Amino acid sequence: MTTQPHRIALDDLTSDALDALYDRIDRAAGLADRLEEFAENALRADDRELYAAIATDLRTRLAPKPPA
Repeated sequence: MTTQPHRIALDDLTSDALDALYDRIDRAAGLADRLEEFAENALRADDRELYAAIATDLRTRLAPKPPA
């Protein structure tokens, strides 16, 4: 089960909190990069597919959401 992170109201968002958010996004994108490297170098096809799928899912979750 996935839980939603604590949300900060836009009016309460500080520059430090925004910087922290961008740092988390950058770390998650770096993780996706490493997973793609693992996928390229994995010996078993099952592992390659799994790492590639996880990286794709992570990048999908990191992509900006279109306005509603």
